[in-house]
Amino acid sequence: MINFKKRITIFFQQLRSGPIIFSLALFIVAAIVVIMSGNNAISDISNFEAGKVADRDVIAGFTVSFIDEEATRARMEEAGETALPVNRTIEKGDRIIRKGFIITEAEMEDLKALNLSMPKRDPRNIIGIVLVMLLLYLLFVALCGRIVIGRKINNSERYLLASITGFYIIGSVLLFNFLPGQNVLLASLLVPTALFVMLLAVFMGTRPAMIMALALPLGAYFAGAFDNYSYIFALISGIAASTVLHNAKDRMSLIKAGLLIAAANSVAIVVILLLRQASLYDYPAMIFGAVLNGIVSGMLTLGFLPPLEHALNAVTPFRLMELSDLNAPILRKLFTTAPGTYSHSLMVANLAEQACQDIGANPLLARVGAYYHDIGKIDNPSYFVENQTEHNKHDEIAPRLSATIIRSHVKLGVEKAISLGLPKDVINIISEHHGNSVISWFYNKAAEQEVDVSSEDFTYPGTPPRTRESAVVMLADITEAAVRTLNKPSAAKIDKFVQQLFDAKIEHGQLAESDLSFRELETIKKAFVRVLSGYYHSRIEYPKQKEEAQ
Repeated sequence: MINFKKRITIFFQQLRSGPIIFSLALFIVAAIVVIMSGNNAISDISNFEAGKVADRDVIAGFTVSFIDEEATRARMEEAGETALPVNRTIEKGDRIIRKGFIITEAEMEDLKALNLSMPKRDPRNIIGIVLVMLLLYLLFVALCGRIVIGRKINNSERYLLASITGFYIIGSVLLFNFLPGQNVLLASLLVPTALFVMLLAVFMGTRPAMIMALALPLGAYFAGAFDNYSYIFALISGIAASTVLHNAKDRMSLIKAGLLIAAANSVAIVVILLLRQASLYDYPAMIFGAVLNGIVSGMLTLGFLPPLEHALNAVTPFRLMELSDLNAPILRKLFTTAPGTYSHSLMVANLAEQACQDIGANPLLARVGAYYHDIGKIDNPSYFVENQTEHNKHDEIAPRLSATIIRSHVKLGVEKAISLGLPKDVINIISEHHGNSVISWFYNKAAEQEVDVSSEDFTYPGTPPRTRESAVVMLADITEAAVRTLNKPSAAKIDKFVQQLFDAKIEHGQLAESDLSFRELETIKKAFVRVLSGYYHSRIEYPKQKEEAQ
């Protein structure tokens, strides 16, 4: 009973959250658009008159059959009163009135017949549309869940998902209703399904993109914007878009992805035209439209990425590749002012990247986080042991002051990262790479000199890592620094030492929120040992080196 009440409370709290309210508002707008989007018939025909130039097109939004009075009179004059009436049918999508042309008597008759036959809006139809949109909204909420996506998504990602879903459905419905002839297949060619899916693939990964590649065309289909054939085209285009960016490393990959999507679109449209038994004359234009859809989607994704990256402060593979450039000004400054810290950061990056690759985490994020995790040491590099040669400044000051200086590099690093506009995930790694652990060296030294010493005065200001990448960087940081102290490190000695370091972090609760399993910790340890053993392998001592040593 208590668990049920708790779940209800959490459910209503989520309903009041910004992303949920935003997505609900978008779906309400979508429902209104679907309901208000008419069948493209003209309810007021008083502005149209035979002999006048039409100021707009009129497309039949539905199929209507009626008796052609003029043709019937002509038949009766020829065959007598026994002649049967002439029936005419206007098919959905037929152009009744052509903009810029003089309206004929026959066209006016068709317009009047269409106007008289225009179906009235049935309340049951409206209720059905509302229920369909509600089901689509519930489907969207379900797709955003951890069970489907495979991980917990943040608010920025929820806003992105809601925006893409809402705008895709609304745009598809509007485009379908305002296209001349309401050509459904043409509408699917003009809707850049691949663009929406590629944006999701870049910001959220292949799995969410694949899920939405299935869901977005389905939403447009239920909203009435797609038919069976256009749904198939959008589905194939979306699935292709969700896979072509896997392991993409640079922004030029988007152009290549656009070409691959264009190829997939071409195959899809040829299959659809064959199924429809279309005329050979239709193939060139439709294939051209399919190719253009893929290429334009890739180019638009390239254009939308930079503003979205900064607006969402999101981590994308392309932005991480740019941040991994060691010629970045802040990293060059770290190299010149704190060379020991710079060298340490590179080694931590190698360890973290390899470990994350082995456990299936984001290796590029771990590498970038490791590069920047100690940028707070730039202001006081000589107070950190890796930058010291012979003189240790901490020998001249009190342990409390030493601890304050050491602790400050986390806060200073976060401030520098914010001023540089680094992604939030990278900033989190900087703030969490020491967790809230105690600076034991200076704490023990202060305990020898003072009676009452609080460990809080010697605790790092961060929080324990909340992601696997952040936890791996923490472990790589402590491992790289500690292994340097080993005398003649061997693989067995490194393995035993790393295990002790991991056990200490587990004992102090530094990995409790990181979602790392014991199996993954074992994999991480093996990765560290493999890299460190290769780095500290024994080297041949050449004769000249022996003579110089003597």
